[in-house]
Parts: sequence; structure tokens; C-alpha cells
Amino acid sequence: MDRMNVLIVEDNVEASMIFQNYLNEMKGYRLIGVAENGEQAKSLLQALKPDLVLLDVYLPDMNGIDILWFIRQNYRRTDVILLTAANDTETVGEAMRGGVYSYLIKPVDGDRFHRVLQEYSIYKKELQSRNEIGQQQVDAFFHPNIHTAEAVEQEVYPKGVDRHTLESVRQAMKEQQNSEKAEEIAAKVGVSHSTVRRYLEYMVSRKEAEVEVTYGTVGRPVRKYKYRAENSS
Repeated sequence: MDRMNVLIVEDNVEASMIFQNYLNEMKGYRLIGVAENGEQAKSLLQALKPDLVLLDVYLPDMNGIDILWFIRQNYRRTDVILLTAANDTETVGEAMRGGVYSYLIKPVDGDRFHRVLQEYSIYKKELQSRNEIGQQQVDAFFHPNIHTAEAVEQEVYPKGVDRHTLESVRQAMKEQQNSEKAEEIAAKVGVSHSTVRRYLEYMVSRKEAEVEVTYGTVGRPVRKYKYRAENSS
């Protein structure tokens, strides 16, 4: 799957545009439709069969939780992320029972939105790349913030480095064929050049990546990075 097709179900035009802009900033996603109410959502689900639905709860004609269960009954391969102002425990509990991937309470900032969709992208790639997975990978899917003592020990990062962005950079490097500049890797991950360089240098320090330094016509060093093959799983 090159890109994941996304349907946004949101009646507030301003919020919908914000989410569309957030989504357009990310690699690997394609917006294929926008619905402003539940009936439109049902029609677009049937016509487009999206991979992912970004769903509001408070819709003018029905509750978004009803749409969630409609998706579960009719489109079991479609994932759902709730983006909503609903913060009551009953709605949160029903969302969990309905199997949503994540639940974001409005207002949703861009960093949070990008982080959750990066996690979702990693989750999908992991499932598609193998037939079986171990308990640690399953725990990471179902309980991303709960780690075993061993995992916690392995995942102590310096200031300015977080697990989710690191995994996105790591995944992008695994997919590349040749050494690439930080700018090229940043374009794939969807974050800034300076941010990616920080993660690349961290990976070099851990011997997860190797760096190749060349000099351009004006004598300035150009650093190119490549994932170390022996770290590939």
C-alpha cells in the first residue's frame, strides 16, 4: 500500500479544513472524501471504502459512535480515529469497545495529529510486512504507553528525541536504497530538516546508521545517511 485513503467526517467547516491541512502535510496519506453528516459518511463509505476514517462524534443527524458501529458491522477493514470534543467517559468507553485506533479530544494540535498518524502508519506497515509478530510488538500496538522493564531500559532517549518520530525516521531509512541527505529523509518523514538531522545523528551515535561525508564544489561537507544493514530485522 503506497498511500492510505482517508475520509474525514466533520460537520464544522473550520475544523475540517484544519484536519485536511494537517493531513496534507503528511507523507503516505491521501484525502479521498469529506462528509459533513452521518448520511453523507455512509454514502462515501460505500462509494470510496477508505482505509481510515477521521470521525467526529457530534454530527447534526446522528451520533458519531453510531457511525463507528456502522463501520464495524459493514467495513471491518476500515480503521477509525476519533477527533471530537466529546470527553465524557461513556463516549470514550464506547469508542474503545468499538475498536478505534486513537481518540483525540479537540482542539487537536498539529504535533499531536501528526504523531498519532505516524504511529498508525508504523502499525499498518508492521502488520503488512510480516505474517506473525511477538508479544512485544502486540503490546506496542495495544498498549503503546505501557512497556516492560526491558523495553523501558531499551527506550531511554536523550532530550529532543521521542520514540514515535525516531521510529518514523528509522522506517524511512530502512526503505531507502542508497545514502541520502537529511533533507531527502525529512521529506519522506514529513518533519523539518533540522529535526531529522538530530535523529540521524542520534542513530549514528548508536551505530544504527552510518554517515558518508563528501565535499561539494565550494568545499562544504555534505553528510549522507544510510541504515546499517546488520540492524535490519
